[in-house]
Amino acid sequence: MRHALAFLTGLALAAAAWGQEAPAPPPSAAPKPVNDGLDPTAPARFAKLTYEHIDLNLPAAAPFGDNSNSFIFEFQQPFGHNALKLRAPVTSVDVLGDTSYGLGDVSAKLTHVFGVTKTRGMVVNFELVADTASRDELGGGKWVAKPGFTYAFFLKGGHIFAPAIVQSLSFAGSSNRADINQTVIDFYFVPKFKNSPFYMTLDPALTHDWENEKTFLTTALTLGYRLGPMMGGNGQVFVKPSVGLGADRASDWGLQIGFQLLNF
Repeated sequence: MRHALAFLTGLALAAAAWGQEAPAPPPSAAPKPVNDGLDPTAPARFAKLTYEHIDLNLPAAAPFGDNSNSFIFEFQQPFGHNALKLRAPVTSVDVLGDTSYGLGDVSAKLTHVFGVTKTRGMVVNFELVADTASRDELGGGKWVAKPGFTYAFFLKGGHIFAPAIVQSLSFAGSSNRADINQTVIDFYFVPKFKNSPFYMTLDPALTHDWENEKTFLTTALTLGYRLGPMMGGNGQVFVKPSVGLGADRASDWGLQIGFQLLNF
């Protein structure tokens, strides 16, 4: 957790400095709606830096540690009704006794939005995870294709409910590593807070691992704060705790702390 505290302190100091330098809008300027990145049918341009800790669910007799720590950089660029997101993690996993950081599995995700009305919208996406990890324990050892579909409901009061399904299937990589075949059903919900700089998302997900015939639930809660205009865009900080449920869960708990700049 020392990494998390140092990371959060750095983010807070940087955000405060940039926030003080941001010019105030003219009094006569009409307020414009800001894309806060919470609606899956309205992809925003963003750059995000996240620190993530995961407490892995390993056998009690595991000889070394059960901790995964990552610094994750993500960038998304929308174009028309589409968006491309790149993700690059720098990770430390101590299950083999090595706590040093290295490159994890880099991924690219293409999204297409369609059928948007006042009450609903749909999203299809395809993510490709590359076998780029610098050490075996830092990645899955496989190239993975992840097609997905989201159906978003725009509810009364501005709330959003957007269930999604994602299928992960490995198709290449090391023959010494286990194949990947997983289905995830996600129940993403965004409550609307009127006239508040705070936001929240609730993200329970059910995972079935077809290769190992295991099923488990993961629940995550994001709490965020909109910092306002800075660096030519809009800043946000967030914290995202998660917990794994079920005997077959991949992790016991996790925590993300991060900063993102949108619409720059």
